[in-house]
Amino acid sequence: MCKFARCFVAALALAALVSGCAHRSRSGAARTTPTLVSSYDGGAVYRQQCATCHGVRGEGVAGVAPGLRLGAALMSQSALVAVARGARHGDAVMPGWCGLLSDREIADVLAYIRVTWADRASTSSPSEVARICRSRANRAVR
Repeated sequence: MCKFARCFVAALALAALVSGCAHRSRSGAARTTPTLVSSYDGGAVYRQQCATCHGVRGEGVAGVAPGLRLGAALMSQSALVAVARGARHGDAVMPGWCGLLSDREIADVLAYIRVTWADRASTSSPSEVARICRSRANRAVR
């Protein structure tokens, strides 16, 4: 392999690590560290489950859902609780995704949102999502 190709491959690998992409084995299982979740997989979940209300570019839909260009606010614990357990924004109500998506999918979609609109890697792990989903202190919005 020529020097340019090696540098290009190294740059792609570094970009994948920085963006939070998890590597998949042939069986399809994600192998990650506790703080590294897959923003790549989260993008697929976001487009399928969230984009209808929040917009493909996170712009939101007036009267339905807020935009997601919230910067540092997306890094808060309340952002995790909102995705996992649901939230109110004016008259709009976002459903809680606990029980509808797996803990991994919730962590992945939050990673995607944080990387995309807060320019930061996610620190929420599936085990943290599980704790929030099962916590009585964080009841879903009704």
